[in-house]
Amino acid sequence: MRLALGNIVQESNSFTPVPGSWLHFPPGHLLRGQDIIAQRQGTRTEVGGVIDVAGEQGIELLPLLSATTSASAGPMLGDVFASLCDELVAGLHTCAPFDGVLLVLHGAMAADGYEDATGEILRAVRAEIGPDCPLVATLDLHANVTATMVAHADALVGYHTAPHIDLYETGVRGANLLVRLIRGEVRPAVALRRLPMIVPAENGRTTDGPYAQVIGRAIALMQRPGVLDISVFSVQPWLDVTDVGCSVIVNTDANAALADELADELADMLWDRRHDFAVTLVPTEATIQRALASAIHPFVLADSADAPSSGAPGDSTIVLAHLIAAHPTRTCLHNIVDPIAVAALFAAGEGAEVTLPIGAGSGVVFYKPLLVTGRVVRLSDGDFTNRGAGFRGVVFRRGRTLVLEIGQIALVVMERAVIQWDPELYRSVGLEPRDAQIVIVKSPAAFRAEYEPLAAEVAILDAPGVCSPNLPGLPFVHVRRPLFPLDDVMAWREIPESVG
Repeated sequence: MRLALGNIVQESNSFTPVPGSWLHFPPGHLLRGQDIIAQRQGTRTEVGGVIDVAGEQGIELLPLLSATTSASAGPMLGDVFASLCDELVAGLHTCAPFDGVLLVLHGAMAADGYEDATGEILRAVRAEIGPDCPLVATLDLHANVTATMVAHADALVGYHTAPHIDLYETGVRGANLLVRLIRGEVRPAVALRRLPMIVPAENGRTTDGPYAQVIGRAIALMQRPGVLDISVFSVQPWLDVTDVGCSVIVNTDANAALADELADELADMLWDRRHDFAVTLVPTEATIQRALASAIHPFVLADSADAPSSGAPGDSTIVLAHLIAAHPTRTCLHNIVDPIAVAALFAAGEGAEVTLPIGAGSGVVFYKPLLVTGRVVRLSDGDFTNRGAGFRGVVFRRGRTLVLEIGQIALVVMERAVIQWDPELYRSVGLEPRDAQIVIVKSPAAFRAEYEPLAAEVAILDAPGVCSPNLPGLPFVHVRRPLFPLDDVMAWREIPESVG
C-alpha cells in the first residue's frame, strides 16, 4: 500500500495587522520529501503518528510537503498560499500511483481570496486525485469546519484535547481510518452540524468545564458499534469570515441515520452550554501587585490577548508596562517579539546597559512602544526543542534571542514569535519558571498542560489585544449574523446555515 502525505498548517487571525507570509515558516517548518520523515519521526505530532502507523503496517509513505507555521498570523498572503497549494497538488501528480492521501491540516486558515483556505486545499487535492481515491484529513480542535471541507474529504479527524496533547494520537486515528477505508473494511457516512456560535479559547478546555463535558460524551459515543470517529470543534474565534462557527462531525460505517442522531445530540450539548464559556479575567495591575506581595510562587499569568498561537504578533507592551511600574523585588519572567530591538541589543553586546524603545512594532492599535533601560545578558540563536506533550521533539526557531534584565524583570526578546506552550521558551535561555515570582505566558489555554503543574496560581489577565476573549468587543464585520455571543441567539436549529 502506498500513501501520499501532505501537511499545510496555519491558523489565521483576522484582526492582526501581520499577514501570514514566508517569514512564518522558519527553518525546520518547511520540509519536503524524505526530510519530512527525518525531521518528524519520533515527534509527538500528527505526522509523527502517521509515520509510525506506516512503519508498523508496512505501508510505503510518500511524503510530499510539510509547511507548518511556528506561530499563527493574519490571513495568508495569496501568493504564499497559492505556491504551497500548487506544490502539494503537483507532488501528488508526480508521485502517482498511490492508494490514498492523508493530509495534516489545521482547518482555521484563511488566505487572500479564500475565506476557507482549508476547503480550497481539499478541493484542489480532490480535483487532482479524482472522486474514488480515499482522502482523509486531520484537523486542529479549533478548525472552522465547512461543508466544502466535508464534501471533498472522505473523513475529517480532529484533536480531542485542549491543551493539545493528542496530536500524535490524532495522526494515528487519521492514518488508521484511511487504511481501513482503502482496504474496503469501512464506508464512512458523515454528519456535519454547524452552530452559530464561537467561544473563547480560554474556557475551551477538555480538562474541565463545558467543553470537557461535550468531548467526554463524544469519546464515549465512539465506543458505539458502527461509529468510526467523532470530533467536536470549538473553532478559532478570531476568524472574521462569513462562514464561521463551532461544529460537530460524526463518521459512522455506512449508517447515515446513526451519524445524524449522534451529531444532533452533541450539537445540542454544545449549544446548551454556550453561556458557560464566558471567561473570568483578572485586572492586570492589581493581580501583579497581589502576586508580588504573595509568599507563594510562581504566579503564571496569561496575556492571552497577545498569544502568538492565536495569531497575535507577541509584541504587546501593556503587561510589561504594569510589571515595570510595580518595581518587583523578586524575579519576574516576561517575553516580547521585536526584531529591531534584537538587532540593537546584539550590536550593543552582552553586558551592555541600554536604553531603547521596545515592542509594538507590528502596528496593533491597542499598544505603543515602551522606553526601557536594562542590561543585555544571554545572547542566543533562539532555537529550542519542545519538551511538553504538545509538539514534543519539535524545534522552534525564534531567531536571535536574548535576555534583557530590567531590574528584577528578565525579558526574553526575540526576532520571531513562536507558540508558548512550554517552559522551554524560558529554560532555553537559562531562566527557570519555578524560581520566579511571576511568569508571563502568552497563550489562552494550551500552556496549562506544562505550566499548571508548577504554578502556585494561574490567571488570565484582562489586557487588550487581537486575541481578546472579549469577543463582542472585537470589530467583526464579515461574519454571518446572528452569531453567539455577538448576538442573543435562542435556538441553533432556527438558523438554516447551521445544519451543514
